[in-house]
Amino acid sequence: MSFDSHFTKVKANLRPLLSVFYPSTVKQRIFLGIIVGTFLGIVLYRFLPVIFVIPIYLLYCYFILYILVDKPTHSLLQLTRHGGFDAGIDSLPIDGNDEFSRIARAVQDMAKRMRGSILEAREQTSRLDEIFAAIGEGVVIVNHEGKILKVNNTVRRWIGWYTDVSERDVLEVLRSVELSAMIQKMILEIKSNNMIQAQIIESLHLDGPEIRRVRAKIVVLYSEQNIPVFMIFLFDLTDIQKGEELRREFFANVSHELKTPISAIRGYAEIIQDLPEFINHEMAQNFLSVIVRNSLNLTKLIDEMLIVTGLESGSLTLDIKSYDIHAGIKRVVENILPKAKQAEVEILSDVDPDIDNIYVDAQRFDSVLVNLVDNAVKYNRPGGFVKISVRKNETHHIIFLEDTGIGIPNHSRIRAFERFYRVDKSHNRLGGGSGLGLAIVKHVVQAHGGSISLRSEVGVGSVFTIMLPKNPSKKKIDLLTSL
Repeated sequence: MSFDSHFTKVKANLRPLLSVFYPSTVKQRIFLGIIVGTFLGIVLYRFLPVIFVIPIYLLYCYFILYILVDKPTHSLLQLTRHGGFDAGIDSLPIDGNDEFSRIARAVQDMAKRMRGSILEAREQTSRLDEIFAAIGEGVVIVNHEGKILKVNNTVRRWIGWYTDVSERDVLEVLRSVELSAMIQKMILEIKSNNMIQAQIIESLHLDGPEIRRVRAKIVVLYSEQNIPVFMIFLFDLTDIQKGEELRREFFANVSHELKTPISAIRGYAEIIQDLPEFINHEMAQNFLSVIVRNSLNLTKLIDEMLIVTGLESGSLTLDIKSYDIHAGIKRVVENILPKAKQAEVEILSDVDPDIDNIYVDAQRFDSVLVNLVDNAVKYNRPGGFVKISVRKNETHHIIFLEDTGIGIPNHSRIRAFERFYRVDKSHNRLGGGSGLGLAIVKHVVQAHGGSISLRSEVGVGSVFTIMLPKNPSKKKIDLLTSL
């Protein structure tokens, strides 16, 4: 055993005895001071009158309290006066080994650690504030009362608001009735149901130096105290919307400009076909037939472009009335039947007997059925079939169109409803097509407030499913998300 360890052990054993002669705690010192003061009072009382003994004893008590209580607490008082977390606390000397001195040193050490934690937290907060301010999309933080806590620089630039926004209402700052109503609705839902899903507003206006069209996603986060905080993410769609408007205007203008010359070409070709000198001229008749046929195809393409543009812009309004589904399917089948017989494809129908009428725009819905059935026949196989089924549930009429065709590959199925997209790029095989048929189908169904989906397997066939609400209302078409 080393000398240091032996000395430490002896010191620990002698500590109770040493504390009697050299007390280390305030309690022990006060106890020893009382004993010494009592002994001193008794001795003085034997030599001096009481009138002198009492003042001396009181002075002794004051001195003892100053030495044993006031002086040891001096360092602790200094720490308290400095607030406990200032940088100057490190340089304060703390002497002694009594309770107060040990407490003061513990507070000093704790203050150092706390100051380090506070500085680190401030640095992290500053870094997060810089990231928050630099986010390119708009971000708004709203408390559980619907008051704004913070907005980033992107939102400030959009709305032209550069002063403090804290504790202001969403409606006052963002000036969006729809967004404010959604926040209030979510607050009420949270009170009745603690958990709530993220909400999305596909399109809303933000007023500012420039009117912007944004998409809003509202996410609810909860603090450790289970207090909800709303994070509103705003995605700028202004440029996309402008691009869509320019594209629609371009298609509309080009389509209108092309209709007149194409109609003239077809008209003159038909006139030449009927001239006596060309009636028996086989080569001229073949050339003229090609001109007439292709001008008809161009006219159909332009009409489809105008329909798509009108549906997307909302300029084509729907005339929703009661529609006899049995008569509508019969009309479509009669229209496609010659082509189906030529392709050796059978067209079947299976309508729920309880369904007589649905509420749609008859002309537009006929075009939906014609496009789907025509494609199903065109891309079918000899001996195959096309089946139209109509069912219903509590809220929707459901229309299934099933075929035994060649099917659509997965990578093409995802894009099947895009404008001008064709699975077969040859333009010749199976009659080609404009690539607008399914786009028209999608937009017409969406305009009725419905939805359409597609299941397909290569070599087996495809199934289109249309969900139409029993009480349809014209719905804004979402051009930014595919089905």
